[in-house]
Amino acid sequence: MGRAGGEDPRGASGPVPDPGEDWAVLDRAYAEYLDGNPDPPGGSLLAQTILTGRQRRALLPHLEAARGVDLIDAGTGFAPLLLELAHRDEVRAVGVDGDGRVLAAAASIAGRLSDWLHPRSSARFVQGDLLSLPFADASFDVATVRLVVQHLAEPQRFVGELLRVLRPGASAFVVDVDDGLGLTYPPPSPERAALEEAFDACQAAAGGDRLVGRKLSTYFSSGGFEVAGIELLAEARHVVTAPADASRLLVTSRLAAAREEIVRRGLLAEEEFDRCLAAVANEPASARFRVEGLILLTARRP
Repeated sequence: MGRAGGEDPRGASGPVPDPGEDWAVLDRAYAEYLDGNPDPPGGSLLAQTILTGRQRRALLPHLEAARGVDLIDAGTGFAPLLLELAHRDEVRAVGVDGDGRVLAAAASIAGRLSDWLHPRSSARFVQGDLLSLPFADASFDVATVRLVVQHLAEPQRFVGELLRVLRPGASAFVVDVDDGLGLTYPPPSPERAALEEAFDACQAAAGGDRLVGRKLSTYFSSGGFEVAGIELLAEARHVVTAPADASRLLVTSRLAAAREEIVRRGLLAEEEFDRCLAAVANEPASARFRVEGLILLTARRP
């Protein structure tokens, strides 16, 4: 279920980024593109990219991308992490993804941001299969892989491809989910719990794995990388949502987009899905305590 490079379908927020960074320029570019393209490629992916900006930027201090490196961002989507790194540092960045329409939109947005990027940075986009990367051996110094491995039916094949395209001594920064690290109080409503369980089961049936965080170091070490570090990026927050909130609308739109596949797989009947989705969309304003954790793996190619 889902697509490489996609965000968590249930939405997230995170620590406030460094106020000295001019991230509003990027946020505005994405919002303007969405305003002009209310039905963008990738479904709700762009809305998720905008909504989860603060959480994503909390990763930046952990990504030690050197100046002047050749960087590959695998499963780049609308390329937010690639563009943020190309703004912060001098990099020659390549975003690769399987969705050509999303990549075309990312390239268009990047073109509008040419003056915002580091003056010696470059960003280009290549459509390709993550399990057969369209690059020569030893092409890159750094790889970033954010919320991608959870969607891959053959993660170890991807690890082998990443090893192939990285140069000796290169670093890979890989961040992904592990649902075992999360908890919510009060727990979600029975209707929301049923939809989330069906969504996750659908992703698993397609080869995905929302417990992949605990497996990353094993995948990469057995695939020929040296494990340089593992970090738990955890956050606790008090969340208040209401029916008209962007986060609530994002959740319902993502779930609605998965309706056909969930019903086709027999995970929920049509009537039950529709009843649960309507209940989630119309839940009154509520407050919850939420803890979430991501695993960040730093691996090096020998």
